[in-house]
Amino acid sequence: MIDRHAETQELLAGYALQSLSGGDAAEADRLLAEHVPGCSECRMMLDAFQAVAGELALDAEPVTPPDPLLPRMHREMDPRGRRGIRWTAGRLVAAAASVVLVVGVGGMAFAQLGDRKASHVPTADVQELADFALHHPTQQQALGGNAQEISARGVQELYVYGRTVPFPAPGLVYRLWAVSGGHATHLRDFLPYPDGTVLVRLAIDPSTFDHLLVTVEPAGSEPSEPGDPAWPETG
Repeated sequence: MIDRHAETQELLAGYALQSLSGGDAAEADRLLAEHVPGCSECRMMLDAFQAVAGELALDAEPVTPPDPLLPRMHREMDPRGRRGIRWTAGRLVAAAASVVLVVGVGGMAFAQLGDRKASHVPTADVQELADFALHHPTQQQALGGNAQEISARGVQELYVYGRTVPFPAPGLVYRLWAVSGGHATHLRDFLPYPDGTVLVRLAIDPSTFDHLLVTVEPAGSEPSEPGDPAWPETG
């Protein structure tokens, strides 16, 4: 019964993401009519899946993921190809959230293809972030300024990703620090791309520091101590 219930919630996740067809779609319709109304857990999970799907719809216009991302997404989301993995409710929500991130990043890449006049994020960098989100249960931490830290437990890699990030004043740059206790380690300086996108990859284990800090500093200055936070509301 437990395994069957997990399969039910897999179908509900697919229903919310509008990714079902054929027999799976028919089974989901049956469950919605016969099982979900009397199951508080499945009603709660369906609400959660639909909330995630709503975020996906707000984040980007519908796009077809580029090769080789599309077949990987199909393999990850197809329950028939993953019989050896136990899909708990929490894992399903995490997977759905990762798909939101993947599709959002993919939408960013496709939006950039039509604008050749400005230098945008390299496609290879976008693909790296999409692969990272697809293959790991990601954790996202807001940094302010429409930017966020994207990491995964136990993985020595993280990203700073944002859209419509404001530009600092002329002559200034954003400076990224890893803060642990009272000590701050300089990681790198960066600026948004011309369209306001930020995508920074760092080969660092997120468990080795407490949090990331973004400050505004004079370009080319010595990174000795953190200056003023770029976005004071996140401190």
